[in-house]
Amino acid sequence: RPAFLNREILKNATEAASDAIEIDINTYLGPKSVWPINNEFFEGNLCILIRDHLRCDYNFDNEHDIYFEIQFQGKFKRKPKGPIYMALEIPQETEYKVSWPLRILLKAAISFIKSWGYKWIHLSYGGGKGGDTPHLASPAFQAFDRLVITPDGQATPQLGYAIPETHEDVVRRKMFKFDHKIDLNCTYTMSFNHSYVNVADWRVHGIPLVRTFRLDDFANDLRMIIYEVDEQDVDTGGDVQAIATAKVHRRN
Repeated sequence: RPAFLNREILKNATEAASDAIEIDINTYLGPKSVWPINNEFFEGNLCILIRDHLRCDYNFDNEHDIYFEIQFQGKFKRKPKGPIYMALEIPQETEYKVSWPLRILLKAAISFIKSWGYKWIHLSYGGGKGGDTPHLASPAFQAFDRLVITPDGQATPQLGYAIPETHEDVVRRKMFKFDHKIDLNCTYTMSFNHSYVNVADWRVHGIPLVRTFRLDDFANDLRMIIYEVDEQDVDTGGDVQAIATAKVHRRN
């Protein structure tokens, strides 16, 4: 169930527009606002935190360079058979046209990100026979900024507040030393934040050697999606460290 980031509206929606839940920034109530997520794969709630919004008093756990954070909490309804990925994408099925100078810059940026340990990050300009969307994707459980897994019957973290994962656990998870398979009895509380994209003014700030620019020069919508990669004849048993082998991800 993707989360849409739009310069006027934030949406939490399924692929079908008729099932969309629209979140109007003008009536957004800050950290106390949550929206339901419910599909055949996951059921829970979503919370969006926007630093520069007047109604948001969340302090981003004293991290001053974060523009927005998305938190979600719930239970998996079934064990995934394929690798679990998270992507930021432009919701179109045609190829995104990029100039050669920008392609070179993006390739350099991806190489730089891979040097941090995200060696499975994947960039696609979309199009092709599979109707792939333009996206930047990475294994989800490595990409999450915070993660807490709560056994059944125990108290879960509250959305709208800092998710309490220790620095040591964050490093271990991002280094792919996190041995875990999805447990349908546990509650998963996860977050993703961004230090460059400001959804309040729909601009990108702070990228080294790149000036501030407006996102609507490139797209009016960005979508964050967490998905299961459909790899035929492969069953990962819910292993959160499973890696996709195909360049084009078929999604369940």
